[in-house]
Amino acid sequence: MATLADSFLQDLEDLEEERDPEDEAMARKKGKGKKQGGVLGGADDDSDDDIPDAIAVFEMGEKSGSSSVSEMLKNDEFQKLMDEVRERKDEQPALELGKQLSEEDTEYPLITRCNSLVREIDDEMLNIHRFVRDIYSKKFPELESIVVSPLDYLQVVQRIGNTKDLTTIDFSDILPNTAVMAITVTASMTAGSTLPRQELEKMMVACDEAFLLNDCKRDVLLYLESRMSGLAPNLSALLGAALAAKLITAAGGLLNLARMPAQNIMLVGSMKKALLGMATSSYHTQGIVMFSDLILSTPMEFRNRAVKLVSGKCGLAARGGPFP
Repeated sequence: MATLADSFLQDLEDLEEERDPEDEAMARKKGKGKKQGGVLGGADDDSDDDIPDAIAVFEMGEKSGSSSVSEMLKNDEFQKLMDEVRERKDEQPALELGKQLSEEDTEYPLITRCNSLVREIDDEMLNIHRFVRDIYSKKFPELESIVVSPLDYLQVVQRIGNTKDLTTIDFSDILPNTAVMAITVTASMTAGSTLPRQELEKMMVACDEAFLLNDCKRDVLLYLESRMSGLAPNLSALLGAALAAKLITAAGGLLNLARMPAQNIMLVGSMKKALLGMATSSYHTQGIVMFSDLILSTPMEFRNRAVKLVSGKCGLAARGGPFP
């Protein structure tokens, strides 16, 4: 008596015998076409795009002598723009008392370009932060959950490197004591491995470029700060020139800020702030308006109300610029 396995094998043999010879010929022809396409480099409709080998790209960059990570720093237009900003930031515009900069002013296009340039620099620094984080997660994967700020993360990474004993490194000028303690304890229990020398050097170069971009951002903000009295005198009087420049650049320009409702102005430039210790939530969101002297001098129980009021006044002050 035949078993179940024997019956199953017999059914498979019957199916193979019943296969149409024309179908077999078509299958062989299709297989031959795919093979030729693979050899000759022809792309099939259903085939995915070729994914470049990251190691090969990295080695080609090393051989060509290009060790830079940031594309922005290699851009000639960006370098020319920064040279012009550094030349003009210490100059004071010749404006009559009570007058504002207008679109006919020769310096107005540069100010408008700088408003968007700050956001572009921030995006480039975030790209570098992701690049460094992907590499350093092999060494210390828990670090990104402790140090949330991209710039602080890069500074910490550059100081640690491949060091195993973090008690010998001073982070007091970068992080609060609670974060330093968390890093030290977590590093002693991490399952990460030491980075190869080539990856470590590439990561250090990326950190240096991020710090250089941050210096460029500071120069642009100083230039805009020096022009706030002519660009947005009402907003500058309310928040101060430095904070007004940050608020305008974060909003994408004075016109965009003037069109925003107060509840959106509250969140402009918001960032996640890590709350370590006995906090009820892991993160707290703070906008740029939160750092104004008017808010910081208000008692804690009234600050939420004060932020709403100041945000509304910022909208009115901004509309006094582009919409006189």
